[in-house]
Amino acid sequence: MVAAAAVLALAAACSPRFDWREHRQPEAGYVVALPDRPQTAVREIGFAHPGGPVRAEMTMLSTGVGASLFAVGSVRLPPFAVDSPAALDATLAWFRDGLLRNVQANEAAPGDDGKPAGLGARTLRAAQSFSAAGTTGSGRPARLAVRLYVVDDRLFQLVALGAEGEIPPQALETFFDSFRLTP
Repeated sequence: MVAAAAVLALAAACSPRFDWREHRQPEAGYVVALPDRPQTAVREIGFAHPGGPVRAEMTMLSTGVGASLFAVGSVRLPPFAVDSPAALDATLAWFRDGLLRNVQANEAAPGDDGKPAGLGARTLRAAQSFSAAGTTGSGRPARLAVRLYVVDDRLFQLVALGAEGEIPPQALETFFDSFRLTP
């Protein structure tokens, strides 16, 4: 009986916490692996931009494992929000600052910006990667990891958020490396 309990405990410890599944979003033009069955939500975003007010629909594909969240957002931006380095900087700053506010973080540590897989003939206008320590809504210490890509006129926002120590580096690598653009 004790041996059977020990085997069951060992098997539970070895079972994968993240059950990665590939999800296609043909409308937004990407594929990504998420650790569970995702939900899709669409929300209106709007912000003041030096080129004019931005109003757009952002589609979010997200899932959680325990207190951890993995999400990919995509939004088509107006031309003035992506047509120059200054415009791109203002656009990326709005998204970055909003994510940092969500976890009550004051600063972000830059990461590897890289290129998304499957770029093909499309134009990568900007790439930004960062992480931040903050707090969750319940006040627990949290870790945020983000990659932002602007490809042609579309922004892709990849977000992993979890309580401090909840998302192992291998899970972040699987999530971020699985993202690829599709024709």
